Amino acid sequence: MKQLRQAAHRRDDKNRRKLLIFRNTEQLIGFLFFIAIICISIWVVQSFKNWMDDPEQMVLSQLTLSGEHTYTTEDDLREAILGLGLPNTYIGQDVNDIQQEVMRFPWVKQTSVRKQWPDRLIVYVEEYKPVLYWNDLFLLDKSGNVFSVPLDRISNLKLPKLYGPEGKAKSALETYYKLENLSKKLANNQLALHIKTAITDERNAWQLTVKQCVSGFCQENQEIKLLLGSENIEQRYQQFIKLFPEIQSRMPENEKIMVADLRYENGISVQREKMVQ
Repeated sequence: MKQLRQAAHRRDDKNRRKLLIFRNTEQLIGFLFFIAIICISIWVVQSFKNWMDDPEQMVLSQLTLSGEHTYTTEDDLREAILGLGLPNTYIGQDVNDIQQEVMRFPWVKQTSVRKQWPDRLIVYVEEYKPVLYWNDLFLLDKSGNVFSVPLDRISNLKLPKLYGPEGKAKSALETYYKLENLSKKLANNQLALHIKTAITDERNAWQLTVKQCVSGFCQENQEIKLLLGSENIEQRYQQFIKLFPEIQSRMPENEKIMVADLRYENGISVQREKMVQ
């Protein structure tokens, strides 16, 4: 009987050893420690994610305006962002929505918006650069793009003025450049003409107001209106520039040229006026 009980105990011990995968207590403790580390890591990651998603966390509190900007202000950007009614958190703020809103400013050519960890919003702005006034209320850049800027921000902006039919800004600008280039090409150290105002209509008839500049000094009270018509505009303007010194030399000292009509095939009609003493 004793031998039978011993054999049974040996079988039980053998079965228990088969069920155990650890050879000693240290291995069991190590395994449990590993499981604990995994569980803690999962809890930390989940807690961090919940914290990031919490709208009460990571408030965007700093705004940086960068790029080539003259008329855009940080207040403009703040009003645009607040107008969207978007969450003001790092995670919740959608930069694409902000970008589209900034592009609504008519003077903004392009923009990009990015977030910088942990609480900064950076807005890059590139504006149109005005070269001319267009129909008084608008501005033109060198490519003929029409845009506007709040009047209080351009009160000191001194630019030539171009007037023309709506939708004809680019073609009018091309002609203006050709005429202005003639002024520069034919200018000399003693005398130059600068276009102050240019007007064109639906028939492409042109009228200029030019001012005389002597030795680099432009005389504001010596403006001349030129009627160029709708044909051979560049040739007529070039003809006036070449003839102007001779016309000027024949003028009495107390008179000045007010209007020059260049629409004639074989000459120029000049309207004079006595100068106010």
